Amino acid sequence: MSHEMPFFSVVVVAGGLGRRFGGEIPKQFLELSGVPVLIHTLRKFEISPVVRRIILVLPADRCRWFEENVLPDHSLSKLSDIVAGGETRQDSVRHGMAFMSADKEPFVAIHDGVRPFFDPRWLEVGLEMLRAYPAVAVGIPPVDTIKRVSSRAFVVATPKRESLTMVQTPQMFQTRLIQEAHEQARERGWKVSDDTALMERMGHPVKILPGSRWNIKITEPADLELGKMLLHLSQERGIHS
Repeated sequence: MSHEMPFFSVVVVAGGLGRRFGGEIPKQFLELSGVPVLIHTLRKFEISPVVRRIILVLPADRCRWFEENVLPDHSLSKLSDIVAGGETRQDSVRHGMAFMSADKEPFVAIHDGVRPFFDPRWLEVGLEMLRAYPAVAVGIPPVDTIKRVSSRAFVVATPKRESLTMVQTPQMFQTRLIQEAHEQARERGWKVSDDTALMERMGHPVKILPGSRWNIKITEPADLELGKMLLHLSQERGIHS
């Protein structure tokens, strides 16, 4: 019987074109203090002792470009595969997980390529939690009051903040279950905004691991400016929570 320590295979999703950000260069390739945002993200997984390999999902027309123009300048020994993404994030995640074997890689972490400020220690906590739960997601409580509104922009309800969570990534799963969920979604035409929603559809519980308000997703130009400040602060004293 094997007593090998458990580990993650990681799918980093960076297959988007960044239409909301604007400009010709997708946001994941824009520089943050001289280094592409995506590289900052990949480095976090590179240093994690519980990450065995990284599968990177990129826009189809950027895979070779990334290999030839970005990768040679950065040491990423755990990056095993670069995969062409699909039309949606959901498709891209499925494409990435197609390169995994649930028998040999029982745990997977799925992460946004433009979320470079996560704490790698969450992976160690999440891996332990996956012994008891099929899915673990990082999230934080909302700071502002949330309103449910109608199609005409009138408030129809005010949910209690205590029952709400703003879900982030990484999201961590038992590989077999999330692969099955994605296959069911493909067959049944389910469209969701994140992978935990598929687990919910399948009836699997999702445990929330406290995240951080600094774990921002770089979506708009202002986020890049905020990212520069966060990077400077993290280099000075470390920001994870």
